[in-house]
Amino acid sequence: MRYNQRAKIVTRTYDVVDPDNDYEESISDWLPARITGVSIAMSMQIFGKANSTASAVHFKGNIYGIEGVIVDGIKRKPQAIFRARKNTIVIVSEA
Repeated sequence: MRYNQRAKIVTRTYDVVDPDNDYEESISDWLPARITGVSIAMSMQIFGKANSTASAVHFKGNIYGIEGVIVDGIKRKPQAIFRARKNTIVIVSEA
């Protein structure tokens, strides 16, 4: 599988020392990714309806703590995260 597209990952870091600041978001550098569409069966399983705007973002390796994915300059919230064959797959929707 070729990872010739790029995406950023947003993670949250919780601060225990400062009670006013609950968490801090950090954004990674551009990571190699592959962005594909989601089948109708997978869309029905995750969203409960056919969602044609859903995308699957494939990252190499196991990545934990994902709070958001930035694709094409737009931050998207993950609807589902799968780990398979030493890869992380994040399902996101445009809307």
